[in-house]
Amino acid sequence: MLVAYAAGELDLETAAELESHLAGCSACRLLAAEQAAVWKNLEAWEAPPIAPDFDRRLYRRIREDVHFSWWERILRPFRPMPLRQALPLTVSACLLLMAGFVIERPGKTGPVAPHRETVRVDQVERTLDDLELLGQVGMNQTESVHSHAM
Repeated sequence: MLVAYAAGELDLETAAELESHLAGCSACRLLAAEQAAVWKNLEAWEAPPIAPDFDRRLYRRIREDVHFSWWERILRPFRPMPLRQALPLTVSACLLLMAGFVIERPGKTGPVAPHRETVRVDQVERTLDDLELLGQVGMNQTESVHSHAM
């Protein structure tokens, strides 16, 4: 709304309501003043004159671009770069890449000690008892299934 106000595009009623708001709101008033300055500068700006052969050069470039493949269009900005300029860029990129590998390479570590679990005798006895109990439960279930099937 402030942009439209600065451009003079608001109707009289809306502009009056906005002006009453601007009287009490310094933030909006500042923004409106900045927008008014932008519009004033845009109105004062004069576009440079177009060269007389602008159309001819434009259509020639369009015709030339039609004959390029997509690959040539991508590489075109890099084509005028002579080797003298491309070589330092390539060397710098390679050095940065190698520095990244050297920095990220982990240092040598010592041998890893094998992990040893401590097994207690009472744990083994309880586990064996549990397995024996599960075996008996499994046999009882198998027998009950067979007796129901008959």
